[in-house]
Amino acid sequence: MKTIDIIGKETLKAQVDAVLGEIIAIRRDLHAHPELSQQEVRTSAKISEYLTEWQIPHRTEVAGHGIVGLIGGRTSRRSGGPVIAVRADMDALPIQEKNDVPYRSLNEGVMHACGHDIHTAVLLGAAKILKGMEDELPGTVKLLFQPAEETVGGALPMIRAGCLKDPDVNAVIGLHVDPDIPAGHLEFCRGSMNAASNEFTITVTGVSCHGAHPHNGVDAILAASQVVNALQSVAARSVAATDAAVVTVGLFQAGAAPNVLAGKAVLKGIVRTLDPATRSLAVRRVAEIAEATAAAYGAAAQVDLTESYPALINDDQVETILEGAAASFFDREQIHFQPQPSMGAEDFSYFCSAVKGAYFNIGTRSLPEGPSAPLHSEYYCPDERCISAGILMELAGVLALMEKLD
Repeated sequence: MKTIDIIGKETLKAQVDAVLGEIIAIRRDLHAHPELSQQEVRTSAKISEYLTEWQIPHRTEVAGHGIVGLIGGRTSRRSGGPVIAVRADMDALPIQEKNDVPYRSLNEGVMHACGHDIHTAVLLGAAKILKGMEDELPGTVKLLFQPAEETVGGALPMIRAGCLKDPDVNAVIGLHVDPDIPAGHLEFCRGSMNAASNEFTITVTGVSCHGAHPHNGVDAILAASQVVNALQSVAARSVAATDAAVVTVGLFQAGAAPNVLAGKAVLKGIVRTLDPATRSLAVRRVAEIAEATAAAYGAAAQVDLTESYPALINDDQVETILEGAAASFFDREQIHFQPQPSMGAEDFSYFCSAVKGAYFNIGTRSLPEGPSAPLHSEYYCPDERCISAGILMELAGVLALMEKLD
């Protein structure tokens, strides 16, 4: 008999309701004390405090301020079975909150504007309930509380620190808040969900001279401007129209005086793609086009490329199991499907590249339907009804994966 059937769906929902008040209080505390990437000292300490209170063994200071907890397996009478990891990121953003709520940020210029306080609270709620049913689990649950998602991509350092080992993880899941979806609703995506990213710096070198005699120099600003324009041909002409690619130049620095031709210009930007072949092509064309265009204007271009996050591609089997679990606990109108991949990057992609994994969204928009502040806004204020939906989906997903994962 399936674990969900043994426990009972209504019992599982009742357990979520029973912890909800405590978890909302935890979320509000986290929201009032946000911490930036790689500075999650208090946040990590509070998570450890809760896990200790609930007698969940865990390691702290994993790849910085990360935490890895363990439920089931060697910590209970049941052993064997698949190991399912659940990840929550916990860092905040350098934004001054403008919401007028009792639990608004107390840290000047820092805010949980991307919902990582919700992510962390949801996983804590799921962890408390899973600990209570530990002896009935047909496998092991790993809790991954990850720092530094917003900056350096804390997922990869955690993986390198062994968070997916001892015991080896068979599948990993995670969630993200979405202000475009009503609270209590879910959104899934099959296949590619988020783009890969490659950052670049292009240094264009010319010859500085007096602005009255431009023929005596090489104008780095002119050459760099043409590079910016030419780079748009990567998506328009180098990549097939059926594939996705975005090339953005977000920084242009050059010049020191209005009457002097600049001898150097620096461009910084990012390439976003959805599949590995397109990624290789786009990155190669950025370098080729920058160098050739600068040369056409008598300048030289040095291109430095940094490989960032891979594309987030949901595993077909894990995704199918999650969708089936959602259908067992949520009404059809509460389940949505992302119509197309996002060209934004998400470091959960590192987990999906290492093991089978899937990512999904939980809605945070208040009903009745109306405008909602977007993520990374100083006015982002999620409807806390999303917390119970997130906890229930993580529980249902973990239990279903333990029963059905190959």
